[in-house]
Amino acid sequence: MKKSASATLVVAVSMAAVWTAAFVAPRAETGRDNQRDERSFDQTIGAHARELFGEGRQTFRFDTFADKHFCGDALKLHQAIEGARFGGVGAGLSPAAALGAGLKVDSTALPPSLVDAVLHGAVDLNDPANTLALLRLNAVIGVVPIGSTAIGGLQSVGVTCALCHSTVDDSVAPGIGRRRDGWPNRDLNVGAIIAMAPDLSAVAALLQVDQPTVRAVANSWGPGRFDAELFLD
Repeated sequence: MKKSASATLVVAVSMAAVWTAAFVAPRAETGRDNQRDERSFDQTIGAHARELFGEGRQTFRFDTFADKHFCGDALKLHQAIEGARFGGVGAGLSPAAALGAGLKVDSTALPPSLVDAVLHGAVDLNDPANTLALLRLNAVIGVVPIGSTAIGGLQSVGVTCALCHSTVDDSVAPGIGRRRDGWPNRDLNVGAIIAMAPDLSAVAALLQVDQPTVRAVANSWGPGRFDAELFLD
């Protein structure tokens, strides 16, 4: 009886070992494979999400959606920015005037030497040439320069979503600092910027009024306000 019991025990243990090897171990391996597959899939999703986020941020910051045809071709805003000195009209838009209208400058787009010069007051903020230089560095948030002329002016200009929906932390100077995308620019005086345009005939014709009336209305809004009825009524 003892021998028979011992033999039975050996057989049972052997069968258990075979069952474990045949079923439990493969299932454990399958579980580990599934975990690896899930991690790989999650990594793929994460990489794709980061790629889409980067593309969206690029669109938000720099895509004008071809509004150069309105801002540049129709309103000729680039001519007001560059001034007569660079082929435009008037005195041109200085950095100080741009900041005064609520435009923001992204300090991370500037060379460190230029940031240091701004901090030490070594940059002439009253020279429109420096506005053009900032635009070419893509440092003026929401404003995209398009093309250039032989005398250093612009062929056109466009605006992006970031113009109204980004601001800065003022870490370098008021209106100059690290950009904060998605924060409203409550300082932006859209009306004053519109009123700078040399040619408001398209808007005046739409509303059946004269250009001085359009400028007066636009200048009445103040910072942080925009009346879409001026264009969409």
